Amino acid sequence: MSHQIIRLLPQDFHKTCPDIWDTVKHAPFAGQFERELYSGNRIAYIYQINGENIAEISMVFDEDDPDYTIEDQRAYISHLVVRREYRRQGIGRELVNFIIDRAAEMGYKELSIGIDLNNYPAIRLYVECGFDKVIFIGKDEQGEYLKLLKTV
Repeated sequence: MSHQIIRLLPQDFHKTCPDIWDTVKHAPFAGQFERELYSGNRIAYIYQINGENIAEISMVFDEDDPDYTIEDQRAYISHLVVRREYRRQGIGRELVNFIIDRAAEMGYKELSIGIDLNNYPAIRLYVECGFDKVIFIGKDEQGEYLKLLKTV
């Protein structure tokens, strides 16, 4: 099985992301995602196996929340998703490590992530990848969550 990680071009959003996640069901987020790609506030990477879109991860540079982003210092990992049939194969971990390396190459000193408190597999993944500082635990309209920080 041959795999590669490629950068998602904004113009490819509509033909790539629906392979991985339901962009219709999550239309408000999908619209924001696409606008951020075009503005340069978000970069996204696609994990492909034999040319098939399997997973995606992105990094956001201005989230208008200093817990998540600080200009030229802290970026935010957004929207790691692996298609259900490919989970628990190390793809998520590979993408997290990939984005950590990209952030370091871009000069960022820190990365942040927000995770639902009941998403134990994601919490475990990020802690194992070095997101070892809890900077916030709280609740919003979507439920309880925490914010983690990693020094790059």
